[in-house]
Parts: sequence; structure tokens; C-alpha cells
Amino acid sequence: MGEYYKLEIDIKEGNSDTERHLNFFVKSVPVTNEVYRDECERKGFFRKESSIYANILPNIQRFAPADLFPKSYLVRSDILVLEDFSIPEKGFKQLSKNDVYTTKHLQLCLQLLARFHAASLAWEAEASLNIGEQFKDVLIELQLTAANEWYITGIQAALYIAQTHPKYQYPEAQEFINQKLYQVFLDMEELSKSSKTLRNVLCHRDSWNSNIFWKYDKLDKEPLECRIVDFQLTRYSPPAIDVLNFLYNNFENPQRRDKEVPDLLKYYHKTLREELKRLNLSEDLIPQQEFEEDCRKALLAVLTLRSICVPLFNLPPGWAAHMRATEPKTFDAYMNSERIAMFERVSQMDPTYMGKIQYPLQEIMEYFNFKPK
Repeated sequence: MGEYYKLEIDIKEGNSDTERHLNFFVKSVPVTNEVYRDECERKGFFRKESSIYANILPNIQRFAPADLFPKSYLVRSDILVLEDFSIPEKGFKQLSKNDVYTTKHLQLCLQLLARFHAASLAWEAEASLNIGEQFKDVLIELQLTAANEWYITGIQAALYIAQTHPKYQYPEAQEFINQKLYQVFLDMEELSKSSKTLRNVLCHRDSWNSNIFWKYDKLDKEPLECRIVDFQLTRYSPPAIDVLNFLYNNFENPQRRDKEVPDLLKYYHKTLREELKRLNLSEDLIPQQEFEEDCRKALLAVLTLRSICVPLFNLPPGWAAHMRATEPKTFDAYMNSERIAMFERVSQMDPTYMGKIQYPLQEIMEYFNFKPK
């Protein structure tokens, strides 16, 4: 939700004749596209992220053993000037959606999330504050809510995919889809709220491949560390939604995911305990049993988000940017009013498109014990 720019500055310091070249990444409220700007301002994503960069992230970073996210140099309600990870000197790169995450990639990002979560607990302990209460006007739900037309449009589209799914055309499944599934989707905001019974932490909530930068060894083969960007969806909640969101969005196939996720969840929890110990906090602030309960509760919200986002992830390369530039009102309608017309349009370009976007709905149906037939 914004426009992106590069800022390059040549400077001379004092009386020196030596020039320095500085690079920055700039994220701005849309300037050139009025329809897009209205959408960003209406939804408040940019104001939220600016406040998080200004008031929350500096305190989180103090308790982490390494950088977790880009340094910020200017923070305003309409613009962010940040460290630019894309320049060669930084040594970071992003994975494309066709790149395969190795186990090392997955462990490194889970380690980062564990450090992020533990640091929020350490800040609360040091400052005797509750992040959710202190910043309740900032850490609001902007995605899984009926107030977000993008979400309502997305769940209506997901309902359509479920209704037309070839594996769920039998009566019991169709009755559930037509009578109950939409209400299930509407109730997702409850699953994103701070818990009254489970331990809450600061959650990034958007760690998919475009929001993660990786640094590799000298041979450019083995990942060594990573950073996360984009804090527009950040919330204060139990950590499982953050962990599962990352794991479910970054496997190339569900079979490998289902095989490896149990061990990766154990790895996350082990790393979280190690971070809490390093910070002189109780290792049992989030016990294993509590984390497992949290995972069971969070899974449905993660599957719901996938049912909305997978159709967008599988749009033809460059198509969304082209539509936003050439047909902004049509694209805004696709995002915020009626998405089925977009499915039909894209299917004419890619006959395999509908087949690619049906599996998340199959997982939701299986969650409710409806078998594919």
C-alpha cells in the first residue's frame, strides 16, 4: 500500500573534497495515481506503519542481538526513508516466488521471528507496559476485518471458489459452503485479536517472500541471515499466527510443508526459549503446550488469508502493476468490490489459473472435515 522510490545523494562532509554516495529506499503514499492514493489514505495502512517505525520498532531492536529490519532515517505520516537492502554493498537479495526455500532459509526466518517476539516481551518487562494497551490506536486490524472492503471482496471470491470447486459438489459440502462458510470468514477478526488467556507478543504478520531479504555466504549458496520489511499488518497477539503465516506462505508444495512444519514449529519454540533466556526472562513465558494450543487456533485464520492471497500471488507476472497504471478504476474494483470478473479475465489469459487457486479452499474444507470427492 504505497509507491516505492530510490533516493541517491552525493555529499561532501565539512571542508573535505571527498564525496560520499548514499542510497536510501523511499516508501511514499501514492503520488501519481489518485485512485491508489485514495485507497491508501482510506484504509490507513501507511499511517499505521509510520507510527510503528517511529514509536515501536526502535524499542524492539534494542533487545535483539542483530538487526531485524531496515534502519529508518526519516519517518512521516506520508513518507518513510529507509535503509536500502537492494544495493550490492548491502549483500542482500530477495527470493522470487519460484525459488525454493531450503530448511536453512526457513530456520533463519523463524529465528528472526523468535527474536522479534522475545524482544517485545523484554521491552514490556523493562518498561512495565503492555504493548497492546499502549499502542491500541496504532496496532489495529486492517486486514481480517469487515471494515476492509479488500477483505470482504476477498472472502466473497473465496466463497465463489468453494462453491465451484469440483471436489466439493456433493450436498453436505455445498450446504456447509452456502450456509456457514461466509460467516466463518466474517468471524476471522476475533482470531487476530489480543488473547485474554494466551501470552501476546508483537507480530509482523506479513512475512512472505517479497518482504524478506537474505544475505548469503561468499559462494552465494548458503543463507546466513535475513531481515523483514513492511509493518502495515503488525498486530499484538499470540505468536502462532505470525509463525504459521510464514510457514504456510513459503513452501513450494503442500506435501513438503505438511511433512516439515511439525519440526519447524519445534525449532521456533526452542529458539524462542533460547532468546528469552538470553534476555534474562523466564523460558516458560510461552510454554510448549500453550504454543500448540495457539497454533490450533491460528491455523484457520492463516488458511483464510491464503484463500484470499493465493489468487493474487498467481496473477500473471506484471499484470497487477500494468492494470494499476492503465486501468486504475477497474483494478480498484477488482481489489475492493468484485473479484470474480478478474478471475474470468485472468482465466482467459491462463487456462490453468482456476486450478492454481483452488487448493487453499480444499484445505479450509478439510479443516472442517469435509473430504474431497
